[in-house]
Amino acid sequence: MSDFLLEIDKYLDNEMSLKEKQAFEEKVNSDPLLLEELKLQRDMRLMYSNEEWVAGDRKMLKNEGAKSLQSFFTSIEATFLKTTISEVIDENRSNIKNRKWYFVAIAAVIATLITVTIFVFKEDNYNTLYAQYIQIDHIPSLVNRGETNNKLIEKAQLLFDRKKYKEAIEVFTAYQKSNSESIDPLCFIYKGICYLEVEEFDDALKEFELLSNSNTLHSKKANWYKAMVYLKQQDRGKLILILKSIVSDKNNFNYNQAQELLEEIN
Repeated sequence: MSDFLLEIDKYLDNEMSLKEKQAFEEKVNSDPLLLEELKLQRDMRLMYSNEEWVAGDRKMLKNEGAKSLQSFFTSIEATFLKTTISEVIDENRSNIKNRKWYFVAIAAVIATLITVTIFVFKEDNYNTLYAQYIQIDHIPSLVNRGETNNKLIEKAQLLFDRKKYKEAIEVFTAYQKSNSESIDPLCFIYKGICYLEVEEFDDALKEFELLSNSNTLHSKKANWYKAMVYLKQQDRGKLILILKSIVSDKNNFNYNQAQELLEEIN
């Protein structure tokens, strides 16, 4: 069996002369056990090749999430995983009694790849979509030039623009307490996004619920920002429900974006 393995390695590595190759292929055609072993070794080599770790249409690699996935599969961590599995299998490959173990090992590798693929791709894809759809730059400023602005609002806006979200939350809270009767509804959006950026999702949802109940023109934006919470949380079920609520009426805020996002996650 060990001689067979050496011959198989030479054959697969294209290290045989033309005569040796022809003789080996004749042997394979007449020996079912050798043929089975050749197929097994070829399949295992394909499994460990870097080119085969990202399967499917090459067009998928144009997607940023897929590019990150491919990057992971060619990373040091992925290489270590493949090498470790390969070494363990190689230690047992010469023992004919362990042939069934090969198939168990292959199944384990495939399961590992599927699990890692789903986890890495899903996480990266949701993060990419969040960055694409949150559109912070499109939110109207709280500070109006040429007008007298609330000092707390000015400070909160400045902290927000500098991405100092936790500090901004404290200032927004102080503003809300001191202006409980006349809170600018945009404050709920800004504060909600602050909570969102620091991953305090329940507090973010509370701010967007306050926005929804504000009885202002901005209140119609609440569902969209709640959708952003579920997107960042990677809560696909709740995200789909609220997006369907938005696309139920063409007059809803960000109707078109909600349709696009639904298509992205389905």
